[in-house]
Amino acid sequence: MTPALANSFSGSEKRTLQSAISSVLHSDEINRYYQVCKEQPEENQDLPALTDKERPRLFALLQQKLKTADTALLFNLDPRLTQNARSNLVKPTSCEDTKGLQSMLDNYEMALFSLDLALPLERSLNQKTGTKSRSNAAKAEVSQLINQSHAIALVDVVDKHLLNAVQQANFLHPDYSGKYIFKVQQGWRSNIPHYLGMHIFVSDSDFDKTPKQWLVFLDKNGHFIKALPSGSAAAYIRALEDAEWRYDVYGNLHRN
Repeated sequence: MTPALANSFSGSEKRTLQSAISSVLHSDEINRYYQVCKEQPEENQDLPALTDKERPRLFALLQQKLKTADTALLFNLDPRLTQNARSNLVKPTSCEDTKGLQSMLDNYEMALFSLDLALPLERSLNQKTGTKSRSNAAKAEVSQLINQSHAIALVDVVDKHLLNAVQQANFLHPDYSGKYIFKVQQGWRSNIPHYLGMHIFVSDSDFDKTPKQWLVFLDKNGHFIKALPSGSAAAYIRALEDAEWRYDVYGNLHRN
């Protein structure tokens, strides 16, 4: 289990997992003992095969406490916890070791009793692992976009008329017709001009509904790869950490 997922379980939840793992290991070992040491009935015989009689109770408890009976998932969640439970499992030394068998049955009953008393997980194991998978996918998406960007900047939306005619000619494409533009505040990687044309056209009627701050991602030609409202860009800003450059109130570029 990855450290992030391991830390997502409370102390009581880890005790529940420990009881569940121990119970399943005991049940598996009891079934193995009967298969190896006891003669099993033929297919056409009516006699029941010798197996763990508590198996239905075990799976009912797993479903109740973990909201899943997927034992493979249970074992893989925390290899260390599983290994410790295996190490503490007392097994018969031979098929003739009836005392060892009884001891294993008694320990199994104690593990089941402990699982019965344990508190259920707040979320099922499937939800826990699903959340982790989604988290990993989201982190990969963040890293991919950052890595493919030549420049990244935090920008504000301002009126184009903030610039005089010369500044507009210097900063904006001749065909840019929008009234609103981006004013660059700070950024990462390569620096970019203090003002940029927006990636979308914003009319006066849409202005109030348009986010006023964005995180923009540009390629080496200055074209937009992606633009995110700052309210939706928290994961990217956290990954980027401190800005590498900024513009002051006079429009001067500073390296941090």
